Amino acid sequence: MPPKEKVESTEQVLQAVILADSFDERFQPITLETARCLLPLCNVPLISYTFEFLAVAGVQEVFVFCCSHSDKVKAFVKNYEKTSNMKINTIVSQELMSVGDAMRELDAKQLIDTDFILVTGDVVSNMKLDQVLEEHRARRQADKSAIMTMVLKKASPQHRSRSVGDGSLFVLDQGSKECLHYQPVKAFKSTREDRRMTMNMEIFDKHPEVQIRNDLIDCQVDICSVEVPALFTENFDYQDIRADFVHGILTSDLLGKTIHFHEVTDVYAARVRSTQMYDAVSKDIISRWTFPMVPDSNLQVGDCYEYRRGLVYKEKSVVLSRTCVVEEKVVIGANTQIAERAVLSNCVIGKNCIIGANVKIDNAYIWDNVEIKDNCVVQHSIIANNAVLEQGVTINKGCLISFKVTVGANTTVPAYSRLTALAEGEEDDSDAELISDPAVVGATGRGRSFTEAEGSDDEDEEEDPKNKQVNMLAFDMSELLLAAREQENSASDFESEASDLEEDQISPEEELDREVAATLDPLELNTLRMATFSNFLEMRKRVIPGVLKHIDPVAKPGSGKTAKEILSRWGPLVGKMIHDVDDQIDGAHVLHRACASLFQDVAQAQKVFAPALRYFYDEDILEEDAILEWYHSKRSQQGTDTEKKLREVATPMIQYLEQSDSDESDEDDDEEEDDEDSE
Repeated sequence: MPPKEKVESTEQVLQAVILADSFDERFQPITLETARCLLPLCNVPLISYTFEFLAVAGVQEVFVFCCSHSDKVKAFVKNYEKTSNMKINTIVSQELMSVGDAMRELDAKQLIDTDFILVTGDVVSNMKLDQVLEEHRARRQADKSAIMTMVLKKASPQHRSRSVGDGSLFVLDQGSKECLHYQPVKAFKSTREDRRMTMNMEIFDKHPEVQIRNDLIDCQVDICSVEVPALFTENFDYQDIRADFVHGILTSDLLGKTIHFHEVTDVYAARVRSTQMYDAVSKDIISRWTFPMVPDSNLQVGDCYEYRRGLVYKEKSVVLSRTCVVEEKVVIGANTQIAERAVLSNCVIGKNCIIGANVKIDNAYIWDNVEIKDNCVVQHSIIANNAVLEQGVTINKGCLISFKVTVGANTTVPAYSRLTALAEGEEDDSDAELISDPAVVGATGRGRSFTEAEGSDDEDEEEDPKNKQVNMLAFDMSELLLAAREQENSASDFESEASDLEEDQISPEEELDREVAATLDPLELNTLRMATFSNFLEMRKRVIPGVLKHIDPVAKPGSGKTAKEILSRWGPLVGKMIHDVDDQIDGAHVLHRACASLFQDVAQAQKVFAPALRYFYDEDILEEDAILEWYHSKRSQQGTDTEKKLREVATPMIQYLEQSDSDESDEDDDEEEDDEDSE
């Protein structure tokens, strides 16, 4: 009876290991007070999504490894297990510093006796693992050296669930499903060596056909054999599961082990590994890409969300004023009150919150028990439990407001601020006393700015700090492309003849020149584009306005700020992103709109647009046909009054081009007539 034999061969208990700690500091100061796996994602603790994913996969026993805030994790797991069919064990070790330490602890305790699923506690996925488990088991039966199967998801370069700046490059054999080489890809590289892929050429002896892929999302879901923890024990330098373990196995001639992959397409899988990914995954949940893991599935006991038109999810006990406005993509938790004329859009509001009159919340995440009083504005930020915003507070984009922070009335919190109500050093000394900073939280506020302790960075010391910035909530890549660096060690990124200058002798303008000059290298420009998953259209939209911003229409020659001087210095950067006629036409439209929006005075806008258009034509960045196509398009004839007046400025140039084209046509006709006469 073949079916029965198959069941018996897979009768073993399916086990999974969850690494609850992230071993990084991307969510600080919030994670100084709670575990990252317990952060609410659309009002549901993050690890709940991981548990649900494993339950659907048929997992029967789970081991949760945790270190920081272990008491809170244990309490949550104990409560969750009451309503789960899985047996969940919490393993606490206060000495865990990395994934490698957790795997060595797992090996020491001898908890695993069969192949197991290894995931992090921040995975959100709706995929089923039946096929990958079957493939892995069959492969193991045929070849005991196949110790791991990684789950990879194909996704476009612009896919929202791809982590900006944290990419991966895989060399794969599609025939055998074997991973031959792995290399992490960062958006910004510290050295030229980091920009190169170094691979053993002997790979091609056994694998004549390989694929080099950077279009795959690493789901951080692995099917591992019992040998994997033991290999971590044998190699104490293995810390990271990918950069150390996978790379080490694939480059070792002595271990003789292989790692395979399973590629998925029509499923959702992502890690909430940064605040940028927190934002992206939240939006995907609200947009129902993660179905059935959506708010109205009510994953938590006691939740009662209703799904309404416009991707709005609201619990029954919510109190809405008649004049408040709830726009699209909004989640509102139980017992929350929304006052008159408040406007909510693209946001998540937790339970027991009080939102005052005339409050505007856009692209923000408000957790439980938060009070936001009248006339406040919150943009693209996270506000943790029990925080209070007094009247007239403005929270600019990218802010993290931690637990119990109070921001005083009429205070504006600058973009990307991180505020905490913990006293400095309180995480180490419970007797430390909070000294609030009125300059940050206002005269009646409670809290201070949070700065990472020196040397606390979890990343490589030599890594470019911009890689952390691009993973921040609401961060815009254009703010880095042409911005002068603030870090004292920024000069180390550029191998130029000016590198011998002392740091204090380098002006921001000179640092800016270096960065743009470095980006003019086609290899670096393409690396930047691919690492940030941007296409040339998006790059043009960012870089052209960024270049124009540095032009001063009233500057005098020799100042370095005239249109001619700026374009001569940075104009070639635009040319690197234009490859065909369609690109040229789009570039002209971007130039047209950017000049109109950046310079409110029409006269100043004209002083920039006319020479810029002429420069791009003279340097063959925009060819004659593309400029004419732009000028005569309906798109260029529409728009604001400033855009229409800028188009008029281009009329003499257009007439010149059309006249030149006409003269050339006449000359060609004359030459043809002469040829006919000579015949």
